[in-house]
Amino acid sequence: MINNIANQSSFPAATIDSQMLLKMVNEARRLRGEKEVRNNDFIARIKDELEGEGYEIFVTPMDKKKGGADQVVIVMTYKQALRVDARESKAVRRSLVDKLESMQQQLQQKTTTKKSPDGLEEFRKARALKMTVDTMKDLFDFLPHLAPEAKQVVAASLINPVVGFSAIPLPVIDEHHYSASEVGTMLGISANKVGRIANTYMLKTEKYGKWFIDKSAHSDKQVETFRYNEAGVHKIEELIEGERKAA
Repeated sequence: MINNIANQSSFPAATIDSQMLLKMVNEARRLRGEKEVRNNDFIARIKDELEGEGYEIFVTPMDKKKGGADQVVIVMTYKQALRVDARESKAVRRSLVDKLESMQQQLQQKTTTKKSPDGLEEFRKARALKMTVDTMKDLFDFLPHLAPEAKQVVAASLINPVVGFSAIPLPVIDEHHYSASEVGTMLGISANKVGRIANTYMLKTEKYGKWFIDKSAHSDKQVETFRYNEAGVHKIEELIEGERKAA
């Protein structure tokens, strides 16, 4: 489920994500009167250029109510970013290379000059990490049905800020999952009916979807929510059709 990570160390990795790189590319293109690149086209270009190499990729969920579509984000090393930029025109490429090299130098300077006066800072980090891991274990015990991808997202969001680098990458989402509300909208029924059908026919299994963490509709609590894959949607549609024919 996870692409190979191009670079891991005990210091912040010299990486840049596709959204930041795309912003730099389009700014350079605008200054030179060139047409801007869309995110989907840029992602396709990155995948083609870095084919067979390791990099991180994840999906950023957008607000469906506002008509937004989920965005794919790729995290790559500066060296890989330079190769992606090599596909630009000479003028744009020259500007991007200068900016990327400057950013990389600044990161290296911060990494090499950062020093701890004694072991107190390391002790505090170790204690904070242990407390975070214990909290995470308690959460997983409280929400036992979570899919591995959901657990990985939780672990990354809790642990990475403590250790200061991407020790745990975000998972690659290679299959879309739909909430009960989304399935209901697609099939012309209520979300409650979707849930009743799933419970009646015991569809809440790995075959038809996965459990994720979501905000409760009636409070600020985080709860387990089952989301359906394509097979789950088709199965519910099939059961609804069977009920209609039997009626």
